[in-house]
Amino acid sequence: MFDSHCHLHDHRMIGDHEAVLEQARAAGVTGFLLAGVSPDGWRDEDAIAKKNPDVCVSYGVHPQLVAETDTQAMVAALAAELAHPTLTMPVAIGEIGLDAYTKERRAVLATQEGIFRAQLALAREYDLPVILHILKAHEEALKILRRDGLPKAGGVVHSYSGSEALLDAYLPLGLHISLAGSVTFKTAVKAPAVARKVPIDRLLVETDAPDQTPEPHRPGRNEPRHLKTIVEAIAEIRGTTPEALAHDTTVNALRLFGLTTVPAKS
Repeated sequence: MFDSHCHLHDHRMIGDHEAVLEQARAAGVTGFLLAGVSPDGWRDEDAIAKKNPDVCVSYGVHPQLVAETDTQAMVAALAAELAHPTLTMPVAIGEIGLDAYTKERRAVLATQEGIFRAQLALAREYDLPVILHILKAHEEALKILRRDGLPKAGGVVHSYSGSEALLDAYLPLGLHISLAGSVTFKTAVKAPAVARKVPIDRLLVETDAPDQTPEPHRPGRNEPRHLKTIVEAIAEIRGTTPEALAHDTTVNALRLFGLTTVPAKS
């Protein structure tokens, strides 16, 4: 299994991330992508990746930060890092996108759009796949993606929150769809429908740890070892085996992120 989106560098996990990694490996997770949200976090990602060959990284400026800090400076830092690398080379740009979940975030949506477009341009320049965070702003995000274009390397809508019908807009763009713990929730309606519809060669799985803990592990902290629960739930929905789903989604992640083999701890 490949956890295509987690945050071991988050302040809630950084203190025991090595134990968390070992427990995930014991559960069958063979690769991890750390999704970047800010320059401080990129440095923590770099430190973890240098010690763990089965961990790869992405760097990006999260849209939720726009209402809180100077993200223009962060985008400039991302451009400088890509031009003159000092950290572990990223396999993707992200997570980037639009977030209108609260009225405060929607109020700065225009600024978010500028930050999003600037990072899309960097992804195209370096032909790195994008990891998209899109929440309550699918229409706006799709307009930007269609107008500006994606890198040839493609990308993924992480923790997909859109409807089954919206897949008909995202899939033709060449994007992958990643599903997280919400697919296991007893009240879930959209996520199981999406899990049934996504073509198997476009499907990824993730934990988004430490957030989005799947059933039955709630309300505890989410960890990459819980990816097994998510894979089992999606496999049941799709009428296949967990082993087959784990294999296919791992192959998809390796292809998307330009990894030739499953990363393995040395």
